[in-house]
Amino acid sequence: MIAFLFIGQGSALPWVSREVLTDDVVAPLVALASEATGVNIARLLTAGGRELARTEVEQPAMVAVCLGVHRMLVRAGLTPDIVMGHSLGEITAWAAAGAVEHEDAVRLAAIRGRLMAREAARHPGGMVRVIGDREVCEAALRRGREAGSLCITAHNGAEEWVLGGDERALASVLAAFPSTRVPITGPWHTPAIADAAGEFLEALAGLERRPLQARFIANRDGSLPEADAIPALLAGQLVHPVRWVDMIRTAVSADVRRFIAVGPGKTLRALVQRNLGSGQLVEIADSARSIASVASA
Repeated sequence: MIAFLFIGQGSALPWVSREVLTDDVVAPLVALASEATGVNIARLLTAGGRELARTEVEQPAMVAVCLGVHRMLVRAGLTPDIVMGHSLGEITAWAAAGAVEHEDAVRLAAIRGRLMAREAARHPGGMVRVIGDREVCEAALRRGREAGSLCITAHNGAEEWVLGGDERALASVLAAFPSTRVPITGPWHTPAIADAAGEFLEALAGLERRPLQARFIANRDGSLPEADAIPALLAGQLVHPVRWVDMIRTAVSADVRRFIAVGPGKTLRALVQRNLGSGQLVEIADSARSIASVASA
């Protein structure tokens, strides 16, 4: 079984090689991201720029280029049995499973980015990565909640947690625990984003959907949901944690033997290896050369 993995926000854009960016199956999606944001995404991905740090720009840019790489893999003859994405990557994974048109997924990412950016302006905050077991995580939560609002936003490994909340809570945790700031601009996966979740569900409901061509593992609980349940899970994910540990367990239980990171893969490789050990190979498809190598393996 082959699983395609898709990363979320804060993953070192720009990473796209020129031969990918200008490929015939990629360029239209990048152009669509530009149209949806009013920003020249191709120029940003070539030269970089501070605009890429804007949630409403980064999200459609990431979905466009990752789906473009997915298109290149399919063209080379490789398709997934299972798809899974981390946070924003769920949108990419859903489209890669054939549920919606790739163009609709890029537009959807633009809507998601705008809604989340709006809520971040209304409810300033962010996320911190905490290293330790569950007891350490609970202690960090207690400490942060003495100062402000804080909750678990991701469980990435046995001893890696991400907590999200307001600035006072984050500062309290950073001062007292082995932790680092996550490079995002809002308290994602927390109740602070609840208004965005409701509006995002409306956007999802308006899309024309098709039968899944690959199974989809959900962030919410690591399950393999039926197709009709996925839109509500995608919207609810904005205010619930990413249960990556459970997702990897599900993939292994489903007999996944090849994990392929589609797009920027170093973070995804680390996230898999934290759960399965350094001996687990995670292939990365992020350039014309690596796509050809992965597809021919």
